[in-house]
Amino acid sequence: MITPIIETDRILLRPMKVSDAESVSNNWAKDPDVTKYLRWNVHQSINTTIDWLRYEVNNIENEKSYQWIFVHKDSNDIFGAGGLSYDEKREMFELGYAIMQKYWNQGLTTEIVKAIVKFAVDELTVTKIFATPAKEHFASQRVLEKAGFFHINDSKYSSFDGKRIFDCKDYIYTANIH
Repeated sequence: MITPIIETDRILLRPMKVSDAESVSNNWAKDPDVTKYLRWNVHQSINTTIDWLRYEVNNIENEKSYQWIFVHKDSNDIFGAGGLSYDEKREMFELGYAIMQKYWNQGLTTEIVKAIVKFAVDELTVTKIFATPAKEHFASQRVLEKAGFFHINDSKYSSFDGKRIFDCKDYIYTANIH
């Protein structure tokens, strides 16, 4: 399935485009506070952002990856990105996201997570999704809990380059399938 457009009351979740690079770079990808707990490192140049967006655009039809750009309907700001990536080891999708600081603490991330979970359950017939926020990332833990995720244990994860190790809390969402 091609990554679809999803709409909530305040947000448009749409597939990524390379033309999003300037907004992505300026709004959050080069912000060390936003990327502090993420697996990928802060983008040092627009070229890193362009390369990442090209990768995501090339995976738009990959049934193991559903990634969106988040657009605020009122301001038309591109303010974040995230989605689902299938983890072969766990045999389920992992949820991840990044939001620019201007839009923190407004309930938008919870709205996004609930929309992505609904898509996964309704369209992909997924019954479980996991997420691994850093132990110190209390806001992300609250978002997951508000969206129906439960803490199951503690573990560690590393950045993609292996240079940073994070203590994290493993969360899981289990769909109520009747």
